[in-house]
Amino acid sequence: MYAHRYRLSAQGATKIVDENSKAIYLVVGNWGRHQDVLSVYSISGELLAHIKQRGFGVFPKFELFANNQKVGILRRINFASKDLILIRGLNWIVTGNIPNFNYKIYQKKDLIMSLQEVLLASGSFLELTISKKSKEPLCLCIVAILDYFENSTNKKGQFRYRFQIKYN
Repeated sequence: MYAHRYRLSAQGATKIVDENSKAIYLVVGNWGRHQDVLSVYSISGELLAHIKQRGFGVFPKFELFANNQKVGILRRINFASKDLILIRGLNWIVTGNIPNFNYKIYQKKDLIMSLQEVLLASGSFLELTISKKSKEPLCLCIVAILDYFENSTNKKGQFRYRFQIKYN
């Protein structure tokens, strides 16, 4: 799957497409204010997951929902160029390197998703490898938050990326 980087964290809608440019998901929402929401819809219009901003400050809090049920609370902890995000409820841990935009999501020792920058013939992309298709909507919410964190700390926004999701 592909999506333009920085658009996931921006206001409005972002179409997520597969390798053949077929639309799979639509990501819609706003960030920056209390109670703002970003939602992931199937292309048929079904709400699959959403994330709500519940706090401000250096380490804002977000609530994560799947099928209209609250499944987790996301908190960010930053260590200089390293990121650690804890998702209570899902028992997921997101670890990453901010400058390289390289992240992994784990549940205990199981790898849920990896995210890395890759250079393809058509340009720079972010490649997502997700362990199960059913976890894609939640992972897209989390990647949008990572994009939001990166975009809010690096206001330059000079580079444009796309997302590519691979299946194991």
